[in-house]
Amino acid sequence: MKGHRMDWTIAALLAVAIVATVGAAGVPSWIRYLGQLSTSTALASVGVMILLRAGLLSFGQSLFYFVGGYAVALIARYGGVTDALALVMVAAIAAGLAAAIIGQLLAGYRGIFFSMLTLALSMVMFSVATKVRLFGGSDGLNIGLMSYLGYRPRGPDAQWASFVFCIWVWTALAIMTHAFLRSRFGALIPAVADNEIRIEYLGYSVRKVVWVAYGIAGMLAGAGGALAGLSARHVDPQFAYWTTAGDFIFVVLLSGQASVLSPALGAFFLEILRSYASALFPDQWQTAFGAMMLAIVLFLPAGLDRLIVLIWSAVRKIRALRPHTLERGRSS
Repeated sequence: MKGHRMDWTIAALLAVAIVATVGAAGVPSWIRYLGQLSTSTALASVGVMILLRAGLLSFGQSLFYFVGGYAVALIARYGGVTDALALVMVAAIAAGLAAAIIGQLLAGYRGIFFSMLTLALSMVMFSVATKVRLFGGSDGLNIGLMSYLGYRPRGPDAQWASFVFCIWVWTALAIMTHAFLRSRFGALIPAVADNEIRIEYLGYSVRKVVWVAYGIAGMLAGAGGALAGLSARHVDPQFAYWTTAGDFIFVVLLSGQASVLSPALGAFFLEILRSYASALFPDQWQTAFGAMMLAIVLFLPAGLDRLIVLIWSAVRKIRALRPHTLERGRSS
């Protein structure tokens, strides 16, 4: 029997998680915090990537980011639940249910109509959140310290434990998303952008494919919002604002769509770039940040993962040339 070929994406995800866990104690706390924010942004951006593969641009993934973040804050405050894993699971399910309900309305729309409807829904949620006392108004809600499967860290260990937790939640969800995209149903998602009629001829419902893709994207955004709330220990209505959804879209454009690992690379790069731009150019950091982003988009239109592919191809070519070089040296 032939052995199964190694899935390099899963291997890379696990390798990144292991390296990050082992090296977490040796890096500054601010790097760990940026890593936590990157995992939350990356999860929501993976959902955007799934929809983009279907030819759908959503400006409303911040709605489910908001649902995930506030689910954590409200359940922790009024339900007394302090286990981080349970809260993330409930937040993802709540966001997934919200996406499933809204997806029934949006599954029949395409193009600018789909984009504007998603934007409108998220902005409605933002307006409601700023006025409702349950959500803390414009100030938002604070989140207390969490426990992790019974372990309740204190002091500096709390931030380390939160970082490791975010890394492994991102890894688990990224692996599950990767498996879904490689499944037979997952292969239908890019086919929606290519030829909807052919999907119908094959006996599948295009509306159902879009609905499932939207639901999964919403669930991932909800998990990302939960991680963001747990990392910052605070949530506010900005979670639902359109600029938050814009960050998710920009991460996908920056990183590319090669795999579920791409948005994580783009999210971390974006956070690092934003931090250094604000530190080096405190008065004009937005101008400097925008110029750097523009340069990346112009010179790497396929995304950062394309740069990695080019580097890897160059390394393989160099390795392939080495035996020939050695043979020529011996013959001479």
